[in-house]
Amino acid sequence: MKTRLFQEGDKSRAICHQCKKIVETTLVRRTVPFSDGLGVVKDLLVDVCDVCDAVVATPAQSTPAIRDARRKAVESIEAQLPAIYLDVLDYAAYQVDLNNTTEFRKILMALYLHRYATGEYPAAELREACLGARKTYKEQRGAARRRLSLKVTARTAQNLKQLARDTDMSQSDVIRSIIYRIQADVLDARKPALMRELKLFSLIA
Repeated sequence: MKTRLFQEGDKSRAICHQCKKIVETTLVRRTVPFSDGLGVVKDLLVDVCDVCDAVVATPAQSTPAIRDARRKAVESIEAQLPAIYLDVLDYAAYQVDLNNTTEFRKILMALYLHRYATGEYPAAELREACLGARKTYKEQRGAARRRLSLKVTARTAQNLKQLARDTDMSQSDVIRSIIYRIQADVLDARKPALMRELKLFSLIA
């Protein structure tokens, strides 16, 4: 069966949820925001209502563009922390692979944020980890501080926001807790399964 590819200007009919009826539609290209507000897709081929101009459908051929835009959508994670926390991240990256750079911070943080946000690791332990981090790395006045700045996917940024809400912690404290857990798993325990997984990530990265 020959695959049909749609083009701008093609006409059709579809149900418009705004007009609440079947309407005439036209395929056009436009910038469309994601439903969660985290990014947009530019020049996407979509079917719009001829009555109210709302997007009513997306042809299958537009799916790869949506997927790629979602992957490329980035947000910034920022935190001003005592310098020791960044030392922990960088030393953990070094222990995984001697060739890792500071870019590996993003992979470590994204992995742990994902596992806590999805419940693979219990989010409840983050509060205890934060207490442990603050006790271990006392934040004395005048101590050196550095900015952690990571460009991450919208999903990773959303994971951080979710964990902050679920634990009633600031995002900076969630980050402290995550780094403290990374120290325990990678530097102290050197968990074999985790180390193998991280080594694979470093090869891909």
